[in-house]
Amino acid sequence: HSAHENDAWILRLVEFTKEVLAQKRVKLIGVCFGHQIVGRALGAPVARSEKGYEMSVIELNLTARGKELFDGKDSLRIMSMHRDIVVQPAATGSLHDLEPLASTSHSENQGMYQQRRLITIQGHPEFFEEIMIEILKKRRAQNLYSQEAFENAMGRVGSEQDGLVVAKAFLRFLVDDNNGSE
Repeated sequence: HSAHENDAWILRLVEFTKEVLAQKRVKLIGVCFGHQIVGRALGAPVARSEKGYEMSVIELNLTARGKELFDGKDSLRIMSMHRDIVVQPAATGSLHDLEPLASTSHSENQGMYQQRRLITIQGHPEFFEEIMIEILKKRRAQNLYSQEAFENAMGRVGSEQDGLVVAKAFLRFLVDDNNGSE
């Protein structure tokens, strides 16, 4: 499924996310499809990337806020498996202090943040090498991408990645989100 589609269940999910965002008591974490749904709920266009898939371990360029949230790192290496992207930063509306977290040459919006409200990331901090290998093989068998793209992704699948750094940032966000000014 794609977050930009208009299937009934996706439209219901977008509307539900809008309702949650209108509340002040709930914190949201969005990962991959969740990042895209949150973006769409905030008014950002979500579409299939003209550049194809981002898959395996990729490097994200962090913004100043991203560096702050992700342990002072200049960049993050994270497992990814997507070809749909949040095309541009979300419309801010009532979320006037929504901040971008990361980008790649593939997509300028790889994560979003609002203190005490939401944090999203396009990649998969929960994936590890064995899971990614299985997904890459299954999707290659379905002819979703070229043999060359598959081999390129397989060449990076064992690379070091920062899923634990992202998980720690998510936990800090949930427990005590005091990043930035009060």
